[in-house]
Amino acid sequence: MPVKSMLLITNPTAGQGKFAEDFFDVAQIFVGSGFEVTVYPTAGPRHAYQITLERAGAFDYLVCCGGDGTLNEVISALMQLERRPLLGHIPSGSSNDFAATHGLLADSRGGARIIVGGKPTAIDIGAFQDGFFCYVAAFGLFSDVSYDTPQSQKNMLGHLAYVLQGVKKLGSIRHHRCRIELDDEVIEDDFIFGMVANSKSVGGFDLPFEINVCLDDGVFELVLLRRIHKLENLAGVIATLMGGKGPPDSSFIMRSAKRVRITCEDELSWSIDGEFGGEYKVTDIAVCHKAIEIIAPHTPGPPPKKRRRALKPRAE
Repeated sequence: MPVKSMLLITNPTAGQGKFAEDFFDVAQIFVGSGFEVTVYPTAGPRHAYQITLERAGAFDYLVCCGGDGTLNEVISALMQLERRPLLGHIPSGSSNDFAATHGLLADSRGGARIIVGGKPTAIDIGAFQDGFFCYVAAFGLFSDVSYDTPQSQKNMLGHLAYVLQGVKKLGSIRHHRCRIELDDEVIEDDFIFGMVANSKSVGGFDLPFEINVCLDDGVFELVLLRRIHKLENLAGVIATLMGGKGPPDSSFIMRSAKRVRITCEDELSWSIDGEFGGEYKVTDIAVCHKAIEIIAPHTPGPPPKKRRRALKPRAE
């Protein structure tokens, strides 16, 4: 059996640190399947990025054990490399949106078996300014909840920590005057939330309105929430945004696009895969089509025969 080389990057602070308990079992699964494994625990922010940038090009496989933030660092570095190893991911964070979308298992041993027996599939990656994102770039309402929530609360409460932190934000909702330039359309309005996503869940919540998400179709989904003038409408709109089903009301705008430029009168504060992504008046986002090969238990299905450019909103 030919030996395959694997770089295994682990974040010991992600989630509740449970992966450490399963480490030797996971390593045994990989070694027993013919891998020569090199292990690097991360020591702080951006360490996964540096390890990947400096070492990953020499390996056949790279496996990331951590949350969405650690995975973002790994993928952002992989996008800088000419030779990119196959990517495996064992999720151990608090929300694990990327893993939920791709059918990856939070159970470490099961995740390792997926990497050993799964098939590589190419997925789209987002380009954001001069960086990258795995599954979402967002601004406005609740977009800062993930990186504002202390790690100790995430470890103790898991997804509930995000919910509690989000409740605190309700009293400080701001709106932003934005010009949104898409592939073939321009939209101008006041918005309290916006996201460009290639995911079926964000922040642990399923995306609303049964949006057709195809992970390798060369377009991302854009969801915008207009300024809400009547306070009594806010609760229903937020409930819809956080996984509600059914048709959207007229507060929402949804599109699919390859490229998005967002120009704002003030600086927008962005969340990238749950981490702070900077503040910009002009933001450029684009799809890098089938840029990374990830090992998953299933491959993304073909795009729908007829994509919906926008769902028809329900009148208020």
